[in-house]
Amino acid sequence: MSWRPYTNMKQEIGLNAIAASDLHGESAPSTTDVSTSTSTSSVSDSCSSASSPTDLTSPEPELSDAAPYDLIVVGFGPASLSIAIAILDTLSPESRRSQRILFLEKKSEFSWHGGMLLPHARMQISFIKDFATMRDPTSKFTFMNYLHTKGRLLDFVNLGTFYPLREEYEDYMRWCADLVQQDAECVVYGETVVGLSVPEQEYFTAEKIPHLAVTSVCTYDPAQKAIRLARNVVLCPGARPQFPSCFPAELTRRIFHSAEFMYKSSELLALASQSSAAEYAVAVVGAGQSAAEIAQYLHANLPLDSHVDMIFPAGALRPSDDSPFVNEIFNPEAVDGIYSLSDDRRRAMFDEYKSTNYSVVRSDLLETLYAIAYEQKLPGRTTRLGIKNLQIVEDVCVIDKQGAEKVILKLRDQYNSGHIETAEYDFVIAATGYDKSAIFTDLLSGLSRYVPASEVTVDRGYRVKLDENIEARLWVQGCNEATHGLSDTLLSIMAVRGKEIVDQIFDK
Repeated sequence: MSWRPYTNMKQEIGLNAIAASDLHGESAPSTTDVSTSTSTSSVSDSCSSASSPTDLTSPEPELSDAAPYDLIVVGFGPASLSIAIAILDTLSPESRRSQRILFLEKKSEFSWHGGMLLPHARMQISFIKDFATMRDPTSKFTFMNYLHTKGRLLDFVNLGTFYPLREEYEDYMRWCADLVQQDAECVVYGETVVGLSVPEQEYFTAEKIPHLAVTSVCTYDPAQKAIRLARNVVLCPGARPQFPSCFPAELTRRIFHSAEFMYKSSELLALASQSSAAEYAVAVVGAGQSAAEIAQYLHANLPLDSHVDMIFPAGALRPSDDSPFVNEIFNPEAVDGIYSLSDDRRRAMFDEYKSTNYSVVRSDLLETLYAIAYEQKLPGRTTRLGIKNLQIVEDVCVIDKQGAEKVILKLRDQYNSGHIETAEYDFVIAATGYDKSAIFTDLLSGLSRYVPASEVTVDRGYRVKLDENIEARLWVQGCNEATHGLSDTLLSIMAVRGKEIVDQIFDK
């Protein structure tokens, strides 16, 4: 396969300095200077070469190729990976050789929820809902083929489960990402896309604007910037960890989001083991799967004189509903019906089905936590896992206590607003979800003249309605839950949805 944009790219800033290599060949051509460039800054191999994401010393080549891309995909997480796999599975080698395609990822390598890869944590969807099986079970990108390639297929069958370890599924995703890069060399790691815009020269010279400008910076050196043109753009930048407004704007190392848990748990546990305090305390704010997994992990790994509290406003931890009839809401064909509903009916449907995904915990983990809570009541036991239900966190502040940082939570009773208490913790972990729209709003701000961020309209095929003078096309992924249903941000339909978008882009 030779769907290869380049393996080594550097670019001048400027709308006419759009460096790109030839998808027809094995490597990038030599480049010459573009006189219309407006700056001398460049993107080095640290931003553009998947093989050397940290090298900032390579010499800067001249430029010659300023041709637009047929497709630029922003981000290379699961949603983007499903698109890349659909391209490889759907387009013939001849078609791929005629296309200029690029994926831009801010991280230095592929990863998926690395901060929540807790030991023994399992997936919550069937492995059959992988990146290919629901679309094409014969694809080499199936989870079954991954297991076969790794020599674990029969062993996995013997487990008798549809739910692999989360750690294993992330390795499957990495395996897919590596296969895509081996086949196509189409992914550039270490570049953060900061905005989309309409190229000025096209706005003033073209009756119809055929391209969007995609501006990115080197993740490790934001002073280095690149601007590329594309006929088609897909935004899959992911979601941003979300903190309640009561949390301080400036976080300390004692307060962090669940998305960072496995990156920061070693420090937390080390400080707990070194603490001379009579009791080391950690609060987990939230009532969903992540909060429950973290609470269980901390209970098992903190010293015996420590304790962890789960704090949430609901009356009880609730089970997730993964029953078969309810699960049909995640079928790919369900999106058609959901999209056709009125806004009010969609909101009602969301409320009806939110117990599948929001502030809920798998039943087996609930039973484990309840057993822990019960055993604490036996003679001679101490309470190391606290379930502080009906508590609203009103304020979070950090104080210095005898040379050590402490986090003070102000808690108000959900049903008795006059009952307020304060609690002191050594660490506070916010398992409080993600903002799915903030990054999209930021990226689309440069197109406000053509698509106001507050009035973004997305059709059934995930395409954004742009000004009629713009021929370039834009799709968005991961921010369409309100119009396309609960499956929009989940893995359930990615195999099918990826092909839907590929078919639109390449007019299949």
